[in-house]
Amino acid sequence: MDSKSKTKKGKKPRQSRPGKNISFEAAILMFTFIGAISDKAVVERGLKLALRGPDLLRALLWSLMASQGIDLRPLMSGEGAAPATRAEVKELVEPLLKRGAEMATIAQIADIFLFSNERSPENIVYAFYTGIRYAVARERMPTKEESGQIWEIALLIARTSKSGEPHWKELEERDPQALEDWIDERKEDARKKYQTFLGQKRKAEATAQKAFGTLMADLFGRDESEGPKTS
Repeated sequence: MDSKSKTKKGKKPRQSRPGKNISFEAAILMFTFIGAISDKAVVERGLKLALRGPDLLRALLWSLMASQGIDLRPLMSGEGAAPATRAEVKELVEPLLKRGAEMATIAQIADIFLFSNERSPENIVYAFYTGIRYAVARERMPTKEESGQIWEIALLIARTSKSGEPHWKELEERDPQALEDWIDERKEDARKKYQTFLGQKRKAEATAQKAFGTLMADLFGRDESEGPKTS
């Protein structure tokens, strides 16, 4: 048997999903765009800067808005006519890109721990324990009270999920102690997997930071304050 075709005993090979993964840069831009268009103040500021841009762009925007019955004169009142500076554009875009990078990191972690794994009762417990614990305690150790709340919610979701409910009932009907033993095993494994999650999160954040730096350099050039580039 080809060594590549072997899998660990008791484990199923991960199923590949259809379609292609998008780049981290594309994910950041997507979340940046979503964040921008959902913020009225950002949209207005972006319009003001664009209307102080090249003549062709300015004329196109005025014409487009006029065709929609929108008068841009009140928006531009007191804005000034000087062309938008690189610093002004960067001030608008940089926070949006940073938020986009944070959202892309969360999306990547969700993909790794929820969507890329088999929908088994065990994995549902791990996924929701991870999500709820991170929301409550981030990287610190949860208090005893917090831990109780985290597990109460995670197990409730697992018990009522499509794949978890029949498994739960089967264990209860077989022997109440079997269910308790299964839950104890899940708790022990979930805590170990949470540490793996934190490691994956740090790697994803490093990737996001690198992608963010690439996008900022592509848009605005390299920041000289970073010092000379090293190979």
